[in-house]
Amino acid sequence: MIVSNQNPETHLLEAAAIETIELPDGRLRYIDSLLTETDALSHALQNSLDWYQGDVYLFGRHYHTPRLQCWYGDKAYTYSKVRLEPTPWPPLLKQLKTIVEDVSGCPFNSVLGNWYQHGQHNMGMHADNEPELGSNPVVAMLTFGTARPLQFRHRNGVDRFTITPTDGSLLIMEGPIQHYWRHGINKSNKVTEQRISLTFRQILSE
Repeated sequence: MIVSNQNPETHLLEAAAIETIELPDGRLRYIDSLLTETDALSHALQNSLDWYQGDVYLFGRHYHTPRLQCWYGDKAYTYSKVRLEPTPWPPLLKQLKTIVEDVSGCPFNSVLGNWYQHGQHNMGMHADNEPELGSNPVVAMLTFGTARPLQFRHRNGVDRFTITPTDGSLLIMEGPIQHYWRHGINKSNKVTEQRISLTFRQILSE
């Protein structure tokens, strides 16, 4: 259910400036404050989506993800040997998807949500390069809540880059970046507040 004051359309920052960041073998586009007054939106996301602790398989071993997650979209998605089944779009996520599509100029049919409830919740270094995402996938990330550094590391072992997406920001990863770079969020003993990220993507095939 969407309450009128939680409608993301009313919280858009007019004429938001897009910063383009050129990296070796990849590109980012970043809007520091696409959405304003995000507390209501964050609260709605926390209470209306089906959050759960996911599973991953690394080097033949099973682990629970060190955060909560949810998956919504038109097609299934498989990563780390775990298949996420298609789930109908809730109205709020559908509205946010439309905003992200309008700003990025890219279509999306799925979204992976991650809820970091404190600083010990993290995301290991990885690339969104599964075959069903295509050759040069575009991944667009909305951030709600506390800002945490997003680390990028080039597979050449030398180049590194860090960006800290702020509350209400949009980060677009595009070009060949997923083939050459990995990204992740480290643990932090200093962080006590929550963060939600919604990463929109286009699944081309199952």
